[in-house]
Amino acid sequence: MRIPPAPPVGYVVAYEYLWSSKADRREDGEKVYPTALILAKSMEFGSPLVYALGISHKPPKPTERALEVPRKLARWLGLDDRPQWLYTNEINIFVWPGPDLRPAKWISSRKLQDDSCVLGPLPTDWFEEVKRHFLETARLQRLKVTKRLDPPADG
Repeated sequence: MRIPPAPPVGYVVAYEYLWSSKADRREDGEKVYPTALILAKSMEFGSPLVYALGISHKPPKPTERALEVPRKLARWLGLDDRPQWLYTNEINIFVWPGPDLRPAKWISSRKLQDDSCVLGPLPTDWFEEVKRHFLETARLQRLKVTKRLDPPADG
């Protein structure tokens, strides 16, 4: 699988997202989810840290914060036609590239040019809305953080 050398912030990747509700029982994600990379933080020594938001078919509960993924965007990324939400009340933090990236073809129906983990970019205006929603969630102290800081596997 081809993995970009730098985290593609503002893009959706195929990733074994670990939901906070399962983090006390698992170390790995239960399955591969489309995951939006919203921030990469360079470390003085070593690989960058990536901040990632999961996308799921599960509608948010009243206590959760999420944005519904526009249908046109979901279709363009090759996701199915069922409603999907990008959750802004929880985040996975991992070292790029990390062992939990997967080929995009596992979750996308699009004809992809290569065997990459990248599904595609978020539109700039929607990515800005996602960041605003995420920052508001953090300001409200409603953010659940799941740190997955195992070093990347050699290979």
